[in-house]
Amino acid sequence: MKKFILWFAAVLFLTANGVSANAEEAHGNLKVGGACDMCKTRIEKAAQSVKGVSSAVWNKANGQLHIHYDAVKTNLDAVSKAVAQSGHDTNKDKADDKTYNTLPNCCKYRK
Repeated sequence: MKKFILWFAAVLFLTANGVSANAEEAHGNLKVGGACDMCKTRIEKAAQSVKGVSSAVWNKANGQLHIHYDAVKTNLDAVSKAVAQSGHDTNKDKADDKTYNTLPNCCKYRK
């Protein structure tokens, strides 16, 4: 019985280490245009829709989107494109005018 428990513990340990070795936690920032709390919700939802993103928080005061993601599954470029597709310009990608113009008036940030 002791051998079985030791064997089981060893398998569990190796499996846990193997899973974490596949994930490469990374984080980064994107500058994202927005104006209000509705923008915050939309920007964070768009970023979190990208497979591999574990956290996305947009700061309305400075326009920075802080992202935690699995670098094996995604990258900042993919997140930037997803955010731009939601109607918000980033420092890497510009939202198309048609999508931007569908945003509510309180969300218009371009001058």
